[in-house]
Amino acid sequence: AAAELLQKSMTIAPLSADKISLDNFVVRTKKRQQLLPVAAEDILGVDMISEKLSLTFVDTSDLGRSSCDAEEEIGRNLVVSITCPLPTTSNASGFEQIKESTICHLFGILLFQIYSNLDPFLENKLEGDETNSSDHSKNEITNRGLQLTYSTLRELGSPSNICTVIQNLIECKCGKLPRPRNTYSSLKEGSDDLHLLLLHPNRLLFTSNAIEDRQLKLRMQKKKLYGRDHEVSLINDAFSRVCAGESVALFVGGFSGSGKTRLVESVMTSVDASGGYVLAQKFDQLARGGPLLELIAAFDRLCVLIQSRICPQDLQIIVDRLTETYGADLSLLRRLLPKVAGLMPPLTTFEKQRPVQDDTPMNLQSVCFILQNFVRAVSSRSHPVVIFLDDLQWCNSMALEVIQHILCDKATGASNCFFVGSYRSNEVTSNHAVSRLMKELQASKLCSVQKLMLDGVKSEDLNALISDELCLLPRATLGLSSIIHQKTEGNPFFFLEFLRSLVDRDLLKYSLDLNRWEWDEDLIRMEKITNNVLFLLANKMSRMKEDVQMALRVLSSFGNDVNEKIISYLNTTSKFANILAGVEEAISDGYVSKVGGPLCYAFVHDKVKEAAYSLIPDGEKEDFHCMLGEALRSVSKEDSLDDNTIITIVDQINHNLGRLKQRSLRLEVASLNHMAGLAAMSRSDYGTASTYLKVSLQLLPADHWQSNYRLSLDSYMATAKVACASGDMDKSDSALKAVFREATSLEDKVEAYYLHVNLLHSQERGEEAHLTCEDILSQLGESIPDHVTREESEKLIQEAIMLVSGLSEEKLVKLKEADVNSQTIMRFLSLLGSISYFSKPELLPYLNLRTIQLTMEHGLCKYSLVGLVGISIVLCNIKTLPKECVQLGYKIGGLGMSMLRSKFDYSDIKSRVDHAYSYVLQHSDPVQKCADRARKGYEIGIASGDTVFAFLNANGAIRYSILSGSKLPDLLLETDKYLTLLGRHGNTLSRSYMLIYRDTISFLIDNGENTSRTIKNGEKDPANEVPYLERQAETLSFHKVLQSFWLGYNDRCYHYSEKLLETKDSGKHHRLVALFYHGLNSFVLLRKGKFTKRCAQIYKIAHNELKEAEALSKWNYRNKVYLLEAEKYSYQGYTKEARSSYGAAMMAARCARFPHEQGLACELAAFHCKRNGDFEQARKFFEQARICYDKWGSSVKVESVSNEID
Repeated sequence: AAAELLQKSMTIAPLSADKISLDNFVVRTKKRQQLLPVAAEDILGVDMISEKLSLTFVDTSDLGRSSCDAEEEIGRNLVVSITCPLPTTSNASGFEQIKESTICHLFGILLFQIYSNLDPFLENKLEGDETNSSDHSKNEITNRGLQLTYSTLRELGSPSNICTVIQNLIECKCGKLPRPRNTYSSLKEGSDDLHLLLLHPNRLLFTSNAIEDRQLKLRMQKKKLYGRDHEVSLINDAFSRVCAGESVALFVGGFSGSGKTRLVESVMTSVDASGGYVLAQKFDQLARGGPLLELIAAFDRLCVLIQSRICPQDLQIIVDRLTETYGADLSLLRRLLPKVAGLMPPLTTFEKQRPVQDDTPMNLQSVCFILQNFVRAVSSRSHPVVIFLDDLQWCNSMALEVIQHILCDKATGASNCFFVGSYRSNEVTSNHAVSRLMKELQASKLCSVQKLMLDGVKSEDLNALISDELCLLPRATLGLSSIIHQKTEGNPFFFLEFLRSLVDRDLLKYSLDLNRWEWDEDLIRMEKITNNVLFLLANKMSRMKEDVQMALRVLSSFGNDVNEKIISYLNTTSKFANILAGVEEAISDGYVSKVGGPLCYAFVHDKVKEAAYSLIPDGEKEDFHCMLGEALRSVSKEDSLDDNTIITIVDQINHNLGRLKQRSLRLEVASLNHMAGLAAMSRSDYGTASTYLKVSLQLLPADHWQSNYRLSLDSYMATAKVACASGDMDKSDSALKAVFREATSLEDKVEAYYLHVNLLHSQERGEEAHLTCEDILSQLGESIPDHVTREESEKLIQEAIMLVSGLSEEKLVKLKEADVNSQTIMRFLSLLGSISYFSKPELLPYLNLRTIQLTMEHGLCKYSLVGLVGISIVLCNIKTLPKECVQLGYKIGGLGMSMLRSKFDYSDIKSRVDHAYSYVLQHSDPVQKCADRARKGYEIGIASGDTVFAFLNANGAIRYSILSGSKLPDLLLETDKYLTLLGRHGNTLSRSYMLIYRDTISFLIDNGENTSRTIKNGEKDPANEVPYLERQAETLSFHKVLQSFWLGYNDRCYHYSEKLLETKDSGKHHRLVALFYHGLNSFVLLRKGKFTKRCAQIYKIAHNELKEAEALSKWNYRNKVYLLEAEKYSYQGYTKEARSSYGAAMMAARCARFPHEQGLACELAAFHCKRNGDFEQARKFFEQARICYDKWGSSVKVESVSNEID
């Protein structure tokens, strides 16, 4: 009726008024300046006078559309607002219901008229309400008219959803009782649907699906996420905290198909746009390459990502950070992550000039430290690193330990890292590696941990998804979505596959007549469905063409994804000749997609992969894998294969080694496994490498040492290195013995002997290590004296001084490169020097002098420069040498280190060289700097696989930290960390030292009351053991001096100090520190009348030697000299001079950041004031001492001073 009025208004004579009266209606138009005909766009609405009904029209076609929009205009948007007065009668609800149905009905007629320009009924007159249309004939006419309405709209090409809306509006007032289910109960419902049509015209009005085989495919919405708004918000909030400088770990759990991957990937898009570097890796149950290998490969890809995304300014920042972090050891990083070279063009040329030595194995700790430092260098608040690991239930503890190290970075300005791990909650138990990682991250308190569990989506969210898939209004799909939700429990992947299966069986089909999807809810409700989505997928796959099924079986055998090169190889074989065509069809069917670079074929979901794998009968799976491997081997053996291809081929063949009957074939596969093992070694995945090498040895024939000597030698040597890096010393020793027994030349045994000696040294088998080194050197033509007397040593030192005095870099670089034999000799001389430092220190002058002599005779190598460093150690640590010799030692040591850094890649020995050079620098550099340098040496040693000297550096870090007054509780935690690692590696040498240091720390904290270490059953207490080495005996005496002095055991301190000073060739640094405490303790004994003659001598010795040491390092020794002088003045009664010296000692200790020695100066000054009757000043000094001791973390000293105050 309203449409008819609008039509009439267009034909009335032009009027200037803004209203046109028509019978019982008024048509509102725009105000006009001229008498022109009324156009459609001039009509604002219609008012019905008698029932006060008002319709207002607003054309929104141009709203939000700019002139530059390229999208073609599709249709015209018309918003209609219908209003009427509220009822005031007592039966308001009934009146309102009648009016709502009338309004909806009238509005439906209006829309029909707009779309068709036709009368929707056979009769031209339509009654206004239900009370006037009860006549049976009128109802029949109305119903027949409704049928004509829908068919007319479809024939005119109106969208199906428009037809549905108009139908549901008009049916609000019809003769059928009850009314159809989908009729609107209010105009608001109809208005909401119309707004949906306006908001999503391409989906709900102008569908673009293409017809194939008389059927429309479902529109799977890949970029839209349903029902996960809360979870998305949580992930975004976590990322915001990372951008603010926090490290966050988010664990997303749920059943398979719950949408974990889809959820995270939807957020990663915005993370990527925000500047984050997203590293993603999906672990695979079928992959045999090892999770650690896959994780390292993912970090290697991260280098490429950063390079493609970063601007030149930010790139330079990263280059500077990497250079600062790794220094001359960038080769270690490049060895683990080859593609890192792309991040640092300025260094690439320099790196190429120095060949990378990659035969030294890295262990897991190496990988952890290198990647931790790498992430620290490349991440920032503006560019955080996001690590997304999918399917963590198939990850192992080694890969997760790497993640833990990265997240628990204690360094200042730690990495900005966001870790997201998804896992199947039903496959991760409380003792699974993932669960342990969560607990350890929470316990560390260095990383924020969040857990997110995904259940099935809600029914209304599922309905929104189905509405989008079928391009229908949500109210039209409510019944279908309710049934599917009940059957699938809201599992996203399950209900999507069920929806697809309904299409495949024509239970859900597209009607070309109705131009929409249709279904029978009763038939679908009766469908029996298994709870296993694999059944649905496998059942569907089994009905596909054989080529496609074969492609799916092949792809699934390789895991989640496979390189395109592998499929191309297979396509050239007769057995798999049509594999590429089958893969392309699998892609077309939506099971597989092309991803990444290099290009790979990947399953869209792991359930799809599992379903495809189930197409292979269980009894045939192993043979199928092996058949694939053999086919790849046969077509690729003439090519030069990369590591990944080799591993892929080997993984397939190794499924069924029993098929390999021919000797030549077994040898070929043994060689491939050896190469795969080396590839895994190069990426420090020693668990995987060990597996490949074991297979390689297993496939060798019984006479392999005779028939395949080189492969046998290389495989056993690689096995020994891998076992050593993994901490399996027995296995390493067994492999080395095989090499010693079967190798035919010394040249082939040298590498095995070098590793063997290092193992002996780490296990406190120093004498055996020493004899082995001597034996090898003897076979190389170099004899080593059994003993060197003091006179001979002094002569050797003088000869060394004469030889090195005139050396300079200019002279050294002119030397030729040493031949292989000479380099081998110098290498073992250097190793023997490291051992002799602990067992036979008198040999050091000879060994280092001999190295320099060989250099001058046969040429230069990196071990020549190690010899220079060795000579500098001798010159700087023998107390009888004059000051000029010490200065020469500093010069020669600096020359050796400078040339090592600039001319050689010495990353394989850097940890041991840095450890050795610390014995030079400890006399000049601040002791805190020495501690930091030792920690760096530990990290480098771990990174390079040199665990022996890594832990010796760790010992140095703790030793220097004790002497510098580092906070004791923190130091105790660090020591316990090292002890744990030492236990894993079986390194008893460094462990014995570390236990001594730990006892000292424990005594200094609380006299061992609550911090002492519990000795386990069968474990030896190093304090009660006869020292294994002379050097260790010296260390034990030195720490007894520290413990007894700080705890006030004066007689005991005197005893151990005298014992240490009597030790032959005691370390100069130990001697200086012990003299300081011995000198202070002597004044306490003098006041007690004990050892008076000797105590008077002790002060003079201590003062003279410390004064000389102060000339080289005021930082380390000035406060000590002042404090000794203060105690002397106090003892002699020079009160004024004493107080002045105490003050100077306090100030010097404070400037040097020695809180313990600052507290000691305050405490001794307090006792001085107390002896002189100045109790008020004594109290003040005691208070200052307590503050210093509290800062140090020594409860026992705080309590002692507090008692004095009380």
